Amino acid sequence: MGDVYFDNFVFSRYKHALVVTDPYIAELYGIAGDNVFLLPRGEQAKSFDNVAALCRWFLSKQLTPAGLVVAVGGGSVGDTVGFACSIFKRGIRLLHVPTTLIAMVDSAIGGKTAIDLDGVKNAVGSYFFNFDTLIDPDFLHTLDEEQLKSGAGEILKYRMLNKEIDNCVTNGENLQSVIAACVRFKQEICAEDPYCRGKRNALNFGHTIGHAMELALGLYHGCAVANGIYYETKLAASLGLCSKQYTSTWCGETEKSFSISPLTEKILDLTLQDKKNKEGSVAFALPTTFDLTYLPLDSLKELLLY
Repeated sequence: MGDVYFDNFVFSRYKHALVVTDPYIAELYGIAGDNVFLLPRGEQAKSFDNVAALCRWFLSKQLTPAGLVVAVGGGSVGDTVGFACSIFKRGIRLLHVPTTLIAMVDSAIGGKTAIDLDGVKNAVGSYFFNFDTLIDPDFLHTLDEEQLKSGAGEILKYRMLNKEIDNCVTNGENLQSVIAACVRFKQEICAEDPYCRGKRNALNFGHTIGHAMELALGLYHGCAVANGIYYETKLAASLGLCSKQYTSTWCGETEKSFSISPLTEKILDLTLQDKKNKEGSVAFALPTTFDLTYLPLDSLKELLLY
């Protein structure tokens, strides 16, 4: 598991490394040169074609496992570069430099990489722990309100799973302290369960319905996760896994901060694509248990729609 540290990102420090980013970040921070590769911005980066192009560029640069790749960007850049580095010559040293709040607290931590396939989010990926993460909070000044809100969706998940993080937010601590608390918590979980076979499943809370809503409605990832948290908390309540007070408190907190979209049969049908599923049943990481809960799609619709 790689180290995570807070510092200022200075592009000139990495003139001997290969740097991968997107056009927006490159222009914003003057990241340019023969050692820079630009991926498309956003979810479009996460494709086999882009991974192949990136690996060919690695070949042209005579990259070896002793070299270093620096991924500067949000979750899509980090996921794509991480996957490419995990398979190129069986593993290349990678430094993540997350530039979005959601990447700082979540996607740049824990070693998961992924690309999309045929409209299915994160359908192909790997676990890749040979990297460090440099978090520079100055990047947060470049984010718009929707991007910050997206990060807050993942932070809401952490608040529900960890009292220390909830206290950081409710006590009004600065954002760097909140980020650091989220990072510590995720690192602890991932060190104990690196391959998501037990306790780490809890970090998927909100993501089964959230990913489906992201695909169906084009929501920012964290905003989709917040929607998933809302509906999956209600699902947990209907299964007797949490109290009415717990449900009222957290669903109210979610509604206060996020726009909640209506749930439809089409959205729930998309949960059949979730990678945690087993034997035709949809898998959920519900908020009060580390064990996955499996439900047939018909039962899921009965509980949430009818």
